[in-house]
Amino acid sequence: MSGKAGNTTRLNQMLSYFNENKTLEVIFVSLKDWGMWKDEEIILFREKYPNVQIHLLDKKYKKNFFKYFFLYKIPFLFKRNSIDNTSFILRKEFSRIVKKSAFDFALISYASWGRLVESFPENTVKIIDTHDFITAQSREKKHKIGKLFQDEISILRKYDNILTYSVEEEYIFDQFTGKKVTLMPVSFPVNFQKHSGEFKYDILYVASDNPHNVKGIQWFLDNVLPHLNDVKIHIIGKIENAINKEYPNVVKYGLVDNLEEFYTHSKIAICPMLSGTGIKIKVLEALSYGIPVVTNRRGVDGLLNKVDNGCLVTDDPKEFARNIENLMEDNKLYEQLKYEACHFIQNNYGVEKESELLKNIFS
Repeated sequence: MSGKAGNTTRLNQMLSYFNENKTLEVIFVSLKDWGMWKDEEIILFREKYPNVQIHLLDKKYKKNFFKYFFLYKIPFLFKRNSIDNTSFILRKEFSRIVKKSAFDFALISYASWGRLVESFPENTVKIIDTHDFITAQSREKKHKIGKLFQDEISILRKYDNILTYSVEEEYIFDQFTGKKVTLMPVSFPVNFQKHSGEFKYDILYVASDNPHNVKGIQWFLDNVLPHLNDVKIHIIGKIENAINKEYPNVVKYGLVDNLEEFYTHSKIAICPMLSGTGIKIKVLEALSYGIPVVTNRRGVDGLLNKVDNGCLVTDDPKEFARNIENLMEDNKLYEQLKYEACHFIQNNYGVEKESELLKNIFS
């Protein structure tokens, strides 16, 4: 219920669909000791999604030493599946919820929690919302890649339908699981008309403080920023925690209540991204407002089109800076990128396309 990370943006979109679809009775299960669930956030959840029941479970049970040590810590040391984040306690508590109702569908987010699906009977339609290719998140562990990949595929094979947002991941999952794979558009409403011609903010960057974003913003500040003059970079989100120095042309806001205010009055968005997997929600969100995006090659991962999409792409820091300056100064180039962004979102990531796919899945 807080923060602007891409995965929570995506989750809220899915919960909104369920809340508005009165034909479905939905129970949402999350982890109290994993996220930031406070009493006021539970109240906020129930106000925002009155048609969705919520259950919060503990993963580790740290308050009870014996449960934590014998039912979480020791089994975790001997787990067989390298990407599995579930614990004996969690699977047991989750199965109690499953046994109380006859579920037609089970939708699990992330392969890391994929083993929870084992609690459901055979006649339940089992769907995994992958969010990410977990193996690729650990690509630096070269000696473990084979094991990680095999373990991830073995979990995905437990499902009837594998949802992914990335064209690259769609190809991988389709090739190796032998299961149905559905490419889902990360939908955004058409916000082009909201984008003002009055620009209060030169450059916008919205991000959480995950390791990939931290690596990307440090690269930008160290290598790109020295080549930029007379522009201000406005940084929103928890990523500010990773910026330890003060820069005269960088303004940090932290978490903001009204992100739309920044999108509607920003001229350019950036997404410095050197690593990571999956589609970048922050890129699509900016494009949904018709804002051109300057990014790296990793920033367009997962997109249906790598060109003609409203993005300027380079891994060279000087060229990255030049792309920003060109968009600031060249109105013809700016309008061309804005036009591309609008058509790219409208043709590929409209809300109607996602609603139609979800309707087909849950009918």
